[in-house]
Amino acid sequence: MGNVIALDEKQTTEIADKLAQASNQVLELRIALTDRTPPTPSAVLHDLKQYESHLDQMVSFFRAHGIYLINQSVQQALANVNTAIDQGRKTVADIGHTHAAIKAAAGLLDLAAALLSRNPLAIAEAANSLRT
Repeated sequence: MGNVIALDEKQTTEIADKLAQASNQVLELRIALTDRTPPTPSAVLHDLKQYESHLDQMVSFFRAHGIYLINQSVQQALANVNTAIDQGRKTVADIGHTHAAIKAAAGLLDLAAALLSRNPLAIAEAANSLRT
């Protein structure tokens, strides 16, 4: 009795479906017995109705449990998506920093080349582009 069986969403749905089919069969039997001659004793019909009701309760339980399991999966998926979004934002920020560093390095190279060329106009343009 100490063994616990964990069901997944699919298994829970399958059990609920099988119980719903059993409940439907009990209902069909109860309807068939209602119209019989000689009449079926009311105690038997009452018992069948109780079995049907119990099966319907079990269907509701397993469907609710399946919804709970689906909700857990959705919550985990949402957490995974949020983690991926955060990592994506960090990557985009890193790319932005890398792009700015490359642009600054290119500007420094342009300034160095302008200084080596001793062209005052090129030096001024390189210095201005480095500022932006």
